[in-house]
Amino acid sequence: MKKESIFTKCSLGILIVSFLVLINEFIQLIPTQATRLEGFLLYLGPSIFAIIGGILSIIGLIKHKTKLGLFLIAINFILLFWPIILWYVGTLIWGV
Repeated sequence: MKKESIFTKCSLGILIVSFLVLINEFIQLIPTQATRLEGFLLYLGPSIFAIIGGILSIIGLIKHKTKLGLFLIAINFILLFWPIILWYVGTLIWGV
């Protein structure tokens, strides 16, 4: 088993935080709807985290080529386009 780079581990941590932010927007464990954020984290939060995590994943993949590094790059690429995906799916489901 190959040893993971510290950059890959940081990217994994950022990905987990990004998913926790998304989950929080839906279950409102920490209420953000009553603040000025009001959905900002739902739309743009994952994209911001994806840019940082993607850069760290690429650096980690250059240092140690692992399957986790490739997986993190793919997930961060999907999260980069999260607002666009959310807008289209929301339009298809709710038909606004």
